[in-house]
Amino acid sequence: MNFTSPLLCLDLGNTTCRGGIWLEGKIQDENTISTQEFSLSAKKWIERWKIYEKVCYCSVVPTAEQSLKAALAALNMQNTYCLNAGTLSHLPIAYPKPSEIGADRIANSYAVYKKYPLPAVVIDLGTATTFDVVTKTAGYIGGVIVPGPQGMLDYLGNRTAMLPQIDLTNQNRTVSAIGQSTGLAMMSGLCHGYLPMLHGILHSINLELEKNGEKILSIVQTGGEAKNFLLERALIHNSLTLEGLAFACLDQQDRA
Repeated sequence: MNFTSPLLCLDLGNTTCRGGIWLEGKIQDENTISTQEFSLSAKKWIERWKIYEKVCYCSVVPTAEQSLKAALAALNMQNTYCLNAGTLSHLPIAYPKPSEIGADRIANSYAVYKKYPLPAVVIDLGTATTFDVVTKTAGYIGGVIVPGPQGMLDYLGNRTAMLPQIDLTNQNRTVSAIGQSTGLAMMSGLCHGYLPMLHGILHSINLELEKNGEKILSIVQTGGEAKNFLLERALIHNSLTLEGLAFACLDQQDRA
C-alpha cells in the first residue's frame, strides 16, 4: 500500500461514529452513525464503503471497538491500525501518563501537528468539549475537558427534578438572554454562557504559553457543535480526526 491507496478511517465516539475514505490526499465519502446503532450493525455500516486497502481507527468506547473488531473479522479484513498514544511514535508527547489521552484527541493533535502553525489549540465540541495543546518542540502537552453543549443540558435534565430534557438537534439557537420559560432559560444559559467559557479557557491557555515565551498561532475547532460556538481566529476543520488517523497510519507504515 502507498500514499494513494484508499484507507477507511473510523472514529468511534461516545455519541456518534464517523467514517470516511482517505484518498488523493483528503477525506472523502464521509458518513456518520449513532454509536448505539453502530454497536448493533457495524458490519452493515462498514459495507457501504466498497474499496479500501486498510482500516485505521480510534475508539473511546470499548463496546463499539468490540463491534468493529467482530465486523472486520466477518469481512476478513486483517489489515488494520488502531491509533492511540502507544501506537503513534511520530507525535512527541510531554504528558505524564500518555495512556490516559483519548485516542480521538491523539488523532486531532497529530493532524494539527502536521498541518498547522504551532503552537496550536484543538477544540473538539462533541459529547465532551476538549482542548488539546500542541507545540512544535514538545508536541502534545495537555489540555482541558468540559461537558459538551448537549452534555450540559443533559446534566441539568438528569440531575434535577423539575428541569426538562432538551435535545439540541432542532433547537433555535437565537434566544433572549432573559429566558421566559424554564426551557428557554436553560437554552439562554447555554447560548449566552458557553462561548464566553470557551474564550476564558483559551485565554488561560494562552497566558500559560506566554510564560514559556510562546503564543497560540492556530486555533482549530472540530466536532458536531463547532459551527455553533465559533471562536474568533478559529478555523473549522470537520474532518480533522479522520485526517489525523490517515496521517498516523501512513507515517507508521513508512517507519515500519
